[in-house]
Amino acid sequence: MKQLSIFVLGVLFSLFVYAQDSNEADNVCYPYIFTKDYAVVGINAKTTDKELLNIRRDILKYTSIRFTNFDVIRGKNGDIYFLSMEVDCRDGYKGAISHAFEPGDTTYYGFIRDFTKEPNKIAFYIGNLSDEKSCIDHVNASIKEKQSKENQ
Repeated sequence: MKQLSIFVLGVLFSLFVYAQDSNEADNVCYPYIFTKDYAVVGINAKTTDKELLNIRRDILKYTSIRFTNFDVIRGKNGDIYFLSMEVDCRDGYKGAISHAFEPGDTTYYGFIRDFTKEPNKIAFYIGNLSDEKSCIDHVNASIKEKQSKENQ
C-alpha cells in the first residue's frame, strides 16, 4: 500500500511538471521572461495585477533594469485600458511607451533587451511586441532552441 501511494504521488508530480513545461513552451515570452540572453516584458489588456506584481518583483530580482515610471489604468471590467511605462536598462538603453487598449485589443506592449550582441539584432526595443520590428520572433525562436537543447 505504501509503495502504491508513493507511485501515485510520483505520477501526479510528473504530470504537474509536464503541465508547467508545456505552459511555458506555449507562452515563452508573455507576460515576461528573464534569461542570461534576454529580458522581455509584455503586457496586454488582460494582464492581471498579480502578473504585474510578479513582473516588478522579478525584474528587480533578476536584472539591473528599472522602471522609472509605470502606470496602468483599468476599466470597469478590470481590463487595462491605458499603459504608461518608462524603462532604464542602466547600460545606456532606455525608452518610454504609452498605449490605450481598445476593446478586443490582444496586442502586447512592453520591451525587449537583447544581451546577445549578435550583429544585425536590435539590442533594445520598446513598443508593440506584435510588430515585426520588435524581433520577438527571433527571441522566441532562440529561447525555444535553447530549451530544446537543455532538454536533450
